[in-house]
Amino acid sequence: MTRSEVLIVGVGPTGLVLALWLTKLGVKVRIVDKTAEPGTTSRALAVHARTLELYRQLDLANFVIVHGHKVPAVGLWVKGKPKARVSFEEIGADLTPYPFLQIFPQDQHERLLVARLQELGASVERQTELLSYSDIGPLIVAHLRTPGGQEESCEAACIGGCDGLHSIVRETMGTRYPGGTYRHLFYVADVEASGPAIDGELHVDLDEADFLAVFPLAGKGRARLIGTVRDERADHADTLKFEDVSGRIIESLKVEVKKVNWFSTYHVHHRVAEHFRKGRAFLLGDAAHIHSPAGGQGMNTGIGDAINLAWKLKAVLGGSAPDRLLDSYETESIARIGYSPLRRPWASSPASSARASCQSCSRRWRNSRPSVNSCFEQRLKSPSIIASLS
Repeated sequence: MTRSEVLIVGVGPTGLVLALWLTKLGVKVRIVDKTAEPGTTSRALAVHARTLELYRQLDLANFVIVHGHKVPAVGLWVKGKPKARVSFEEIGADLTPYPFLQIFPQDQHERLLVARLQELGASVERQTELLSYSDIGPLIVAHLRTPGGQEESCEAACIGGCDGLHSIVRETMGTRYPGGTYRHLFYVADVEASGPAIDGELHVDLDEADFLAVFPLAGKGRARLIGTVRDERADHADTLKFEDVSGRIIESLKVEVKKVNWFSTYHVHHRVAEHFRKGRAFLLGDAAHIHSPAGGQGMNTGIGDAINLAWKLKAVLGGSAPDRLLDSYETESIARIGYSPLRRPWASSPASSARASCQSCSRRWRNSRPSVNSCFEQRLKSPSIIASLS
């Protein structure tokens, strides 16, 4: 029976960062995932300032900046016209080395993390599925299905569940995952386009109850469009096409789409597990909490989970801290995500929609120092900006 100090289930950014950080600390890990290949679509884009600050300790920050796209500001549109521009640099220049929104697509992000893991002598075991595990006090015994279909058991001091919305680790823990699913349908399109909103900055339309934003990608004329629909089209997600939503994009943000490289629709969940720890099992990222994609908070909070848990595990497994230190992981994670089940995803009037968008933008800073978040929200709520949007 094989043995490691920490068994990590799931190889999205959360699981990979947990594996990388623990490996750097000298903790033996085994990381498994049931998928055969890494993802090839861009998915999560935004890397927050706090994540970049933490990535400096792994010598990752410069790579992410050089190979991604730096977004210096957000433009706010009303009735087809740009009405306000808010500079990230003006707000955070004296508070963080990274006063901008960094765009670095998830597929590239995962390739970087896997490569760094391999440099340290660790590797991902794909097509290896966690079936169940047992917590027998001093250790975890996990039951896996390997690529050839055989089943095997392995031992670990702890198990990290980074296995997403349908987490087997969470299911085996027996902890509930209360929350719900937003009614409105999200769509995402990676496009090649032109127009005033294709200028390397983030642009958000505040006209309608539905959300619409343009996120720049690296490369001339490349962008990601993210929006919602909640009329009758939302009931036919399987047949919705880009042509069904492109009219509003052209009208509201003056975007001329030349080519659609990827289009997809999805529903968004808002859930938080009742417990992030039970015995020697821990939940991280989407296995513990899942959010609206606004502001890129999902991936970044998951990375924060991984880094916070990693040093605690090192300290406890190494005998330099008592086990009760691990209880602080759940408390701190809940505080960091700032979850409220009563928070509404989007507002329903132009004025409240502006506030909702401002709150979404401010989430960009919530993983950084508290003063950054407070400053950014006050700037966005200033009379001059609100007046320009009316």
